[in-house]
Amino acid sequence: MLQPLQPKRRPLARFEGAEVILSYYPSGHYMAAHAHECDQHSMILSGGLCEETPSHIAQPSASHVGFKAAGHEHENRYGSNGALIVAVNSEPCSSPETLWSWSPAACAADAAHLVRLMVEGVANDDQVLMDLLAVLGGPAEPPILKPPAWLSRVREAVRDDPAQMNVQALADEAGVHRVHLSRSYARFYGAPISLDCRRMRLSQAIRSLLEEGVSAAEAAQIGGFSDQPHLARTLRSETGLTATALKAAFA
Repeated sequence: MLQPLQPKRRPLARFEGAEVILSYYPSGHYMAAHAHECDQHSMILSGGLCEETPSHIAQPSASHVGFKAAGHEHENRYGSNGALIVAVNSEPCSSPETLWSWSPAACAADAAHLVRLMVEGVANDDQVLMDLLAVLGGPAEPPILKPPAWLSRVREAVRDDPAQMNVQALADEAGVHRVHLSRSYARFYGAPISLDCRRMRLSQAIRSLLEEGVSAAEAAQIGGFSDQPHLARTLRSETGLTATALKAAFA
């Protein structure tokens, strides 16, 4: 009987009172209610999860940033394509502004650049940590209302087959104008539908690289990319890494 896959962790850098960690949580992985002894700022580079606290629930995906204060209890369920996450664990702040939050990242490309510097071993001063915290630790967005049922169905359809996404067909099925669909999708999910679709396809490719050990060419095909260079460009822009570097990080 095959053993379930376990999370992979790669420390990227250590500073006084803080550590930066790159983690991959496999598809379907579950973490029971727990709390950290440290404050944690994090960003999802690919995939997604459902995180629940005693009073809130969120379903963040790629390019969302989160914060959890030390001692704040939460449980996690990871999606069908797992989740690649970079996190900064630091000493607890004496008076955090918020105990828990998730929101779309304002500077996702900057975070990917900083991750690349750390993986390549050229980030060795506190300024890099400060820059990463600046990207991950922006002010929390106010909680947004739950998306309408028709929009939730649209996103499920996109998740089921992102390679075949057709905005007009989705709008027709939902009974709304395609412009209204596009605006609503970006408002509720933090990214335009085309970009969110690309990130979902990338998460499929990353899952196949890290869970199935396929080649970059095979991963490109699984993710619905036109070819391996197309995957390579997308992977680097979203995570700062090449397929080789990503696999080596967890070897």
